[in-house]
Amino acid sequence: MIVLPFGLFWATIGLAVGAPSLAWQGVIGAVLALWLLLEVRNGTDRGEGVLVTRIAIGAQVAALGTVLAEPVIGVAIALSSLIPILLALPYVGRQSLTRIMAVSAGVGAFALTAPVVLPWGTRDTSVIALLVPTLALVLVYVLFLLFLWNASTRLTDTAAELRHVIDMSHDLAATLDPKDVGHRLARHIALVAHADDCVLSTWDRATDQVVTFGSYPVDRGYDLLPAYDLAEFPATRKVLQGREPYFVRAEDPKADAAEADYMRSIGQQTLLMLPFVVRGESIGIVELGSARRDAFSSRDVELAQLLAREAAVTFDNARLYDELRLLAYRDSLTGLANRARLQDRVDHALERLRGRSLMHAAVLFIDLDHFKHLNDRFGHAKGDWALKVIAERIKTIIRPGDTAGRLGGDEFAVLLEDVESPEAVAAVCERLLEGLAQPVELDDTAPIIGASIGFAMSGPDVTSSDDLLRNADIAMYAAKAGGRGQIVAFRPDLLETASARSELAALLRGAASRSELQLAFQPLVTLDDGSPVGVEALVRWQPPGHLLHLPAEFLELAEETGEILPIGRWVIGEGCRRVRAWQLRYDRPDLRLYVNLSARQFRDPGLVPIILAALDETGLDAASLTLEITEGTLLTPGFETVSRIGELRALGLRLAIDDFGTGYSSLGYLHAFQIDELKIDRSFVPGSNGVGDAHVLSQAIVELGRALSLDMIAEGIETQAQADWFSALGCRLGQGFLYARPMAAPDLDRYLRRQVGLPKGSRRTDASSHRVPRLQAGITEVLGGRPATGESA
Repeated sequence: MIVLPFGLFWATIGLAVGAPSLAWQGVIGAVLALWLLLEVRNGTDRGEGVLVTRIAIGAQVAALGTVLAEPVIGVAIALSSLIPILLALPYVGRQSLTRIMAVSAGVGAFALTAPVVLPWGTRDTSVIALLVPTLALVLVYVLFLLFLWNASTRLTDTAAELRHVIDMSHDLAATLDPKDVGHRLARHIALVAHADDCVLSTWDRATDQVVTFGSYPVDRGYDLLPAYDLAEFPATRKVLQGREPYFVRAEDPKADAAEADYMRSIGQQTLLMLPFVVRGESIGIVELGSARRDAFSSRDVELAQLLAREAAVTFDNARLYDELRLLAYRDSLTGLANRARLQDRVDHALERLRGRSLMHAAVLFIDLDHFKHLNDRFGHAKGDWALKVIAERIKTIIRPGDTAGRLGGDEFAVLLEDVESPEAVAAVCERLLEGLAQPVELDDTAPIIGASIGFAMSGPDVTSSDDLLRNADIAMYAAKAGGRGQIVAFRPDLLETASARSELAALLRGAASRSELQLAFQPLVTLDDGSPVGVEALVRWQPPGHLLHLPAEFLELAEETGEILPIGRWVIGEGCRRVRAWQLRYDRPDLRLYVNLSARQFRDPGLVPIILAALDETGLDAASLTLEITEGTLLTPGFETVSRIGELRALGLRLAIDDFGTGYSSLGYLHAFQIDELKIDRSFVPGSNGVGDAHVLSQAIVELGRALSLDMIAEGIETQAQADWFSALGCRLGQGFLYARPMAAPDLDRYLRRQVGLPKGSRRTDASSHRVPRLQAGITEVLGGRPATGESA
């Protein structure tokens, strides 16, 4: 725009005064100016660096032509050779700039020597001879100032753009929340691209929707749909799939009609869409809008793309962080809140209510009754499915604003916010029990899963979420202890019970190593004459300064804490030692030892080595040892159970099912695991406080055992009539108070001496003829109530 008028002016003057060199200078300048205009117009598809390099080289060529036309202006042209360097400085890389400087140096050197070397040109002292170099210097000076200003402006803009990038990096470092990141990214991209607004969205491939996650201004996002179907906007799909920028102009008849209508509805004339690309894959889109018709220069687009690339990585990191955070706060199986999330919600609820409201927060702990039996019977896959069904039921029963969580295993929890009274909480608990009691469809069966619920409410004595969660947990354990299927509200006295249980657990830790355990033995006898065939080992615990604890008082706690493993190891070793000594003393190599195994002991990898060591150390034959296992333990499916049974049978010992008929009795496992004996639970003994028609059920069990060639042992025999009944059914062995109560080793030694010393066939079955140790009776009286008719180790 500057060179063209000068060129035309010089060409005209040169022709008018008959100065061909001046005319040629004007023509060369005019041609250069026209070429520059064409380059600018046609160079929109080229990058700025390429365009500037072409202009710089073209200007040097024009400078050479001008010097050749009029050598006298060589000094001015030498100075003008610096102008392309100024022009290119803000736009091109170091390598391109070096080439331009080399060309400029060559042109400048030639221009300085041209007046001396070239013989033609204006050589007189006329006005034209003075005017030409003067005007050339003026023009060069003006152009030099122009391009110096351009370079300065460009460098200033570049510095500002770099500040935007740095500010964006600092700004984004302050948060990883995806929504907050989205708003901040939109602001920085809009400012650097000189856009009126900016909307950032992600591509949900599963639903084929575009979901808004950030906008600038922030209020702009409130006017938009949170998500829209990609099928309705082909241009947006083109950007996401092609990963290339795309312009939409509202007045362009070829524009996507849906996009153009959308733009006009919000007062926009130009829309620039850029893809969010991470690792070569589109994850979203940037939409830059402007009310101007020809908004967004190539530099704006370039900078917006630069920030979009950085933003894509930042947003992807924020999204991954959010997913990890959700995983950290969600139960992976059910999708409910996990313990950490639940505690966070309880903290929030307590803080919100503290000193501001008369309402309460309540926490419910839900424990599924006998869920382990379901897992054992149907397998863990179906057990997991049942947990998912139960989780969905809990979510549908509680209010939308309440929080349901899974604490692990078969324990769930619910946070109820803004409840008025314990009665309101109890009503929710009732609905939960009713809903959970509905059958759960598991392919061809539909078991019913009950639950026990304990709840606690906020109040003056609850100062933290830890207190509230602890109280609900204590109430839940009280509900389980109360017979299951119960609802128990927390009371202060329950805390004392829980504290006592905790103290008992601490006291129990290491009991085996401190020699605090004792063994009692209850004989197993033949029903026809009462002669002993074996003894069952029953453990007792006597801490220093405390009463004697029976198995029911501590074995469940030992199973929970893991203390059952050292206790079981001691029972096996001590039982083998005692029985082997009695075998030798009374010449009874057929005397057998019965030892109960808990589920945790059965799964212990060290079980077989423990048994082998006990047999080796004591000399007891493996055939003299019978391990009693519950039905639930054997019903755990999988290779581990089969392998463990195989290892135990390979030792040569015998296996018995304890309390048969009380669990998920199955002919399948009796056959598959080659069980040797069944111990009929005392609840099936006629005349006991057990099941309804014990005669029919006990007869069915005995016939089942006979059909499978199993030895049958009737537990809990207290009367001669009961013994006669089972004897008539063909059950050969029995155990109960009719024959002997559990007794300490010295008392059992005297019992065996009396039994072995009596003539065969003259042994009596009258319990009065066997003296029960006074210590045992005394302890029973102290503990309260009549002693149980049988025990489990």
